[in-house]
Amino acid sequence: MIYDNKYRYIKELGKGGFGMVFLVEEVISKRLVAIKQLNNKDREKQQNIIKEIQFVSKFKHPNIVTFYNHFWQGGLLYLVMEYCEGGSLRDKLATEKIAPVTVLLYIQILAECLELVHEKGIIHHDIKPDNILFTESGTIKITDFGVANTGGGTTRYMCPDMLVNYKVNAIQDPRIDIYALGVTLMELLTLKNPFSFLTSQQIIDKHEKAEFGIEKLPAWHQEIILKAINQIPELRFQHMSEFAEAIKAKAVKLIIDNDILKAASLANIATKSLKTKKWSNAFKYLELANNKYPNNVSVLKTFGKYYLQVQKIKLAQEYFEKALMLNPRLDLQKDLGWINLENKNYPTAISLLSDHLHRNPIDFEAYNLLIQCYYETNRYEPAMELAEMLMLSNPHLKCFANNYYICSVLNTSNAVNDISSKIKSSNNHFIQYNESVFKEKEETYSPDNMSQLKSKLLFMDYQFNDFKIGNLCITNSSGKEVELTKPIAKFGRKGYLCNDAIIDEGTKISRRHCVIINSKNNYWVFDLDSTGTYINKDRVTKKYLIYESCTLKIGNTIFNIKPDKTKLL
Repeated sequence: MIYDNKYRYIKELGKGGFGMVFLVEEVISKRLVAIKQLNNKDREKQQNIIKEIQFVSKFKHPNIVTFYNHFWQGGLLYLVMEYCEGGSLRDKLATEKIAPVTVLLYIQILAECLELVHEKGIIHHDIKPDNILFTESGTIKITDFGVANTGGGTTRYMCPDMLVNYKVNAIQDPRIDIYALGVTLMELLTLKNPFSFLTSQQIIDKHEKAEFGIEKLPAWHQEIILKAINQIPELRFQHMSEFAEAIKAKAVKLIIDNDILKAASLANIATKSLKTKKWSNAFKYLELANNKYPNNVSVLKTFGKYYLQVQKIKLAQEYFEKALMLNPRLDLQKDLGWINLENKNYPTAISLLSDHLHRNPIDFEAYNLLIQCYYETNRYEPAMELAEMLMLSNPHLKCFANNYYICSVLNTSNAVNDISSKIKSSNNHFIQYNESVFKEKEETYSPDNMSQLKSKLLFMDYQFNDFKIGNLCITNSSGKEVELTKPIAKFGRKGYLCNDAIIDEGTKISRRHCVIINSKNNYWVFDLDSTGTYINKDRVTKKYLIYESCTLKIGNTIFNIKPDKTKLL
C-alpha cells in the first residue's frame, strides 16, 4: 500500500477512535516512520491539529515524538512522525513489571517535559500510557499533541472537573494534564486503573470515598498520587514542575501559591463590601481580581454572589457554573436554589434549599428563601408554619414576622382585620406598609381578587432586617428636589392619597404603581405589577437595585434619583 507515492506500507501498529497508525518505509530514504491516519474529515479541525503539532515540533524536545510531515488523501489527514520501535508504555505494562524507581523516573521526565509545553500555552488533554512511547534505545516520548485535543480525552484519565462539564476540555488548564499524569503514575505502581469501566458519576463517587487501592504503596508515593489526582483543581499540583520536584524530594512540598492568596484576599474584601452593601466597591475589587487572576474559584464564586445579590441572575448563574467547572465540590446549593427561585423553577429551588439547610441548619437567609418559594407557589400554610417557628425563636429577624403576616392575609377568604398578636408591627416598615395595603380605604386592587392583592404586597427579603432609613434625593420633572424620608416611598396614580409621589397621567399609571425601599446603602425599586416601571430604560420586572444616580420613568414622567454619596464608596 502506497501513501502519497512516497511511503511503502509495512504493517499496522494500532487503531482507535481517532483512526489508525501504520508503520511505513519512506521510498527514497528507506527510513521507517509512523503514519497516523485520522478519521475526522473536518478540514478546520485538521488544520488546527497541524498548527498545534507544528508549534510543538519547534521545541525539538528529546521527550516529544518528532513530527516530519503531513498530507491528505481521500479527504483524510495523514500525519508522518517518528517511529518509536520500543512501543508504548501500555505495551510495557502488559508485558513486564516496571520497577517503582523506573516508574518514578519516567513520570519525572514526563512532568519536566510537559512543564515546558505548558509554559508555551499547550495542553495535551489526553495523557495516558497509550500516548507515551519509547525509542529503540529506551528514550521516553509523548505523542498525539493536537490529535488528543480533538478527542476530548479518555474517561478513566479525565479529571472530575472535566467529567462534570465536558466543555471544560476547552479550558487551557495545565491541571488537566497533571491529573492524567497522576492517574498514569498510580496505574504504573499498582498495575491497575481504579477508574476503568466506570461511568463519570461512578468516578466522582470513587473520589468522594477516596478508594484508589494505593494503601500498600509507600506513604510518599501515596501523598504524591493523592496530590496529583485531587478532584479539586486548586488542591492538585499547580504546575508540572511541582510534580517533578515532589518525586525528586520524595515528599509533597507545602507550596503557598501567592497568586491564590492575593486573589482570595481581593475576594474577601469584596465579600465584606457586599455585607455592608458597598456595591460599587465590591464590583471594583472583583473586577480587579478576575482580570489579574482568571479562573480562580474564590473570585468566580464571589462574583456569582455579587450578581445574585444585585439581581443579575443570568450573570450570577454563568459565574457559578464556571466555578463549578473548576471545583465540582463547591457548596453552592443555596445560591443555585436562589437562582432557581428567581427563575421560577420552584420545585428545584425548594429541593436545593432544603438540602442546604440540612447541612446548615442556622442559615436564616436560606429559610427565608424557602418561605418565599412557598409564598410564590401559593402554599401559604407551610410558609406560615416555617415563618412562625422562626419568628418566635428569632424575634429580632423581622422578615419572618412580615412574611408570616402576608401569608396569613392571603391564606383565608375571611380577611384578617388585625395583625396577629404574634406579630409586632412597631418598627417593621414592611408590616406597616402591607397592613396599609390590606386596610386601605381607597381601593387600589379588587377586594375579591387575591392575586391583585398579592401583587401589591411586599415580601420582605432577609437583607432588609438591618433597615436604616436612607438619604435618597429625587428630582421631579419640574426640577424640584425632594429628599425621601419615608422608609417605603409609594408612587402611583393621581387621586389615591396612599401614594407619596403622585403622577397625573390617568389610567396609564397604576393606582399603586411601584415603591422605593429607602434603606440606607440598600435602595431598591419594587414594581407592583404595574403598567411599566423603568430604570435607565430597563423595565423593572420585579425589583431593581439603585446603586448609582439614575432615572426612574413612570409613564411619561421622569424622576432623577441620586443615592447617598457614601453608597458609592
